[in-house]
Amino acid sequence: MVKNTVAFLSEYEEIISFIPELQNYHSELRAKCDEIESKDTERIVIRQGRFLNKMTERNEAINKALGISGAVFAYARKIKDIELEGRSYILRSELNNMRDTELASKLKFIKELAEENMQPLNSFGVDAQKMNSYIRKIALYEKAVEDSGSSFAVKKGNLKAIRELFKETDSILTAIDKLTDSSLEEYPGFVHNSRILRRIKNFGIRHRKVPVTQTIQSDSTLDKLKSS
Repeated sequence: MVKNTVAFLSEYEEIISFIPELQNYHSELRAKCDEIESKDTERIVIRQGRFLNKMTERNEAINKALGISGAVFAYARKIKDIELEGRSYILRSELNNMRDTELASKLKFIKELAEENMQPLNSFGVDAQKMNSYIRKIALYEKAVEDSGSSFAVKKGNLKAIRELFKETDSILTAIDKLTDSSLEEYPGFVHNSRILRRIKNFGIRHRKVPVTQTIQSDSTLDKLKSS
């Protein structure tokens, strides 16, 4: 709705140039519109960026976990340790389907399982360096999960700011209404179209679109508006 009003006033710049106050409100409204878009973009970018980072760390942690658990499983098969074999038999699908908190616990379980059998695992490609890399990856994944959760607070803060901006634009739109109404005698077509555009009075995040394209007159010249 705010965008529609900014666009509408821009179309009638020839008229509003004769009304300095209306010109000022038009500039204010355009600035508020840009600020709302900026806040909304920031909210989306932060949320998407942190989510993508979490998913990247999650996939990498799963890959490392499967490498470690696979080595433990191979070692268990070699020494015919049925219990260890069962504990280390872990499928990718199992890890993929876990929630973040559940997966974090499973990753630590695999770490502990490997640490219990660290010495013989050297023969299966799991040395101290590989274990340290895996431990760091678990920490990075947990941090990514935490950051992803905190993006909710950022989103909430941005939505609050956007609501406040809509309240501010509402007062500007009310002032624009009064100014356009006072121009009814001189510019009836402009005022008529403005009233059609501003049918919705309550603004917020869930605002509806107004079918202005179906109702706004096509007359654009000052002479035609004055004669209507």
